[in-house]
Amino acid sequence: MKFEVKTDLTFEEFRAFSAFHKRLRSPQAVKLARIGMIAAVVTAVLLAVVILANRLWSEKGVMIPYCVFVLLLIALPFVDRFVLSRQYKANSSLHRAEYRFGDSGVESGEGEDTRVYTYFAFCDLGRGEGAYYLYVDEGHAMLLPERSFTQGDPAAFGKFIEEKTGLKMKKFK
Repeated sequence: MKFEVKTDLTFEEFRAFSAFHKRLRSPQAVKLARIGMIAAVVTAVLLAVVILANRLWSEKGVMIPYCVFVLLLIALPFVDRFVLSRQYKANSSLHRAEYRFGDSGVESGEGEDTRVYTYFAFCDLGRGEGAYYLYVDEGHAMLLPERSFTQGDPAAFGKFIEEKTGLKMKKFK
């Protein structure tokens, strides 16, 4: 069985991979980020209650740091998207790739730029919603959206790659 994939990654696919990568590679960091966000929201709510109770309103020295804190809290959800957008633009040359999966390995690129990976080169396999992620090492992965398969059935690819690599597919939603 052969598979061919020609990728042209969208920002949303890149974002989905980033979320998958964080959960797979550093689950403790994801938990700490959630705890930090919850702590920040609770602190903001408590400070808002105190202000609404009209106890700190007259003390301008307290109000300025509080306003700065609230503005930073409002900006937090947008920081991750901003950083991802910068990474996506910085790596724009990597969004388009061709992969050909045969019996002995994976070919990537064309002509003199062709790279060949044996199936034993992969250290991890992942499956997110609508895409496969094949890790060559801790920091490099092949992102294969299902819509990018030009040859072969994307639904059968998971079983194929597990058999070839001997690795178990990790799945996340």
